[in-house]
Amino acid sequence: MVLNIVILIFFLLLLIVAISKWNIHPFVALILTAMGLGMAMGMGGKHTVEVLLEGFSETLRWIAIIIILGAFIGEVLQETGGAIRISGFVVKLVGEKKLPWAMGLTGYLVSIPVFVDVAYILLQPVTESLASKSKKPVLYIGLALAAGLTVSHTLIPPTPGPMAVASLLGINIGRMLLINLIVALFAMAGGVLWVIFYCKNSWIAYDKKLESKAKNKEIPAKEKAENHFLILDILPILIPIFLIGTGAFVNLESGTFLSQLIDFITLPLVAVLIGTFIAAFQFTHSTNKSSLNELVEKAVLKSALVIMITGAGGALGFIIKDTGIQSEIVEVFSKFPFLGIMLPFVVASILTISTGSITVSLVGTASMLGPMVDSLPVSPEMVAALIGCGAFCVFHANSSFFWLLNRLHEVPPKILYQTFTLQSLVMGISGLIGVIILLLIGF
Repeated sequence: MVLNIVILIFFLLLLIVAISKWNIHPFVALILTAMGLGMAMGMGGKHTVEVLLEGFSETLRWIAIIIILGAFIGEVLQETGGAIRISGFVVKLVGEKKLPWAMGLTGYLVSIPVFVDVAYILLQPVTESLASKSKKPVLYIGLALAAGLTVSHTLIPPTPGPMAVASLLGINIGRMLLINLIVALFAMAGGVLWVIFYCKNSWIAYDKKLESKAKNKEIPAKEKAENHFLILDILPILIPIFLIGTGAFVNLESGTFLSQLIDFITLPLVAVLIGTFIAAFQFTHSTNKSSLNELVEKAVLKSALVIMITGAGGALGFIIKDTGIQSEIVEVFSKFPFLGIMLPFVVASILTISTGSITVSLVGTASMLGPMVDSLPVSPEMVAALIGCGAFCVFHANSSFFWLLNRLHEVPPKILYQTFTLQSLVMGISGLIGVIILLLIGF
């Protein structure tokens, strides 16, 4: 049992070194690490390859097309100057000093019904335009948004992970929601403060590209602003978010035509496709010289590497899950009851570090601690909050969102370790502080 944990740690460290020190391409490093880990854990060559391919395909099954469609919407917003108009409005509304808080709150609200990756892809053009408009690093804006997105995804029902935790622990969702909403604010505040104090000078080469793009688009955008309603620019982003959110909260009687229609149009792929049609319609009524086919080709080319690396990260995650190592980790820590209040936090942290998946961390920890939840020194709802906080710690090279940031903004992995990885640790600890405060005041 201990040997398997040591093997996992060795391969994860090897992955980090291969990418950051030996400059091996992330796609190659992730695939080779996944294959090496599977065979070292006794899965056998054939089964390792089968699981690797399954993980690759399952990860991309629902997100690959969405990434391309989201990239197309981004190309339209850049081409028409919509992203610049939106960012200019946001800067005027909240001011440059409050931008991180505005982006964090946006992510906090958006990610309750919308999956993290999808939400970030949809908001990418606004994020990058805001960075140019405010003359701030793209990581300063993007990581503030990511802070809000991840806390909702990890702590707030009806997202799948928190719902699974509630079911596995047999707790009251209403009380869990009340506690987790407060804890999520602590975690988000930690993430945003980290951005404000640590990432304000995290400039990368991609920021210069954004500055150059902004100069080329600034004049056309201003010329069109007089007769252009801002809501038209926002619609390709807002409509998909609204539709996906509707699917999460509206529950009609099954079998009726209306329920089938809503079930269809609220699917993330269909919702983003509708946003794509809106963007395409707006583009055809603009005065841009580029063609729709050119923008589609740009979106496909820009998305290809993102898709491949995201799939490779998913493949590694599937290999780790198939080894059953998460059960062994929980079993080891369950032998140390003196950890008491920290047990859910520590186990969830180790599963996130090991698997790179928030959902696996949440579900794995809750399923293992479920039978002993009544023997822990805190209420089951607090156990759920502790599991959620631990699931933040920490995101690194086996997290798909890590590589999404890497590809969308061309952020070197070394910079992501110094910013995004450390930010996730700060968020987990901030959430833990929130839990402790709630316990002290009698929750």
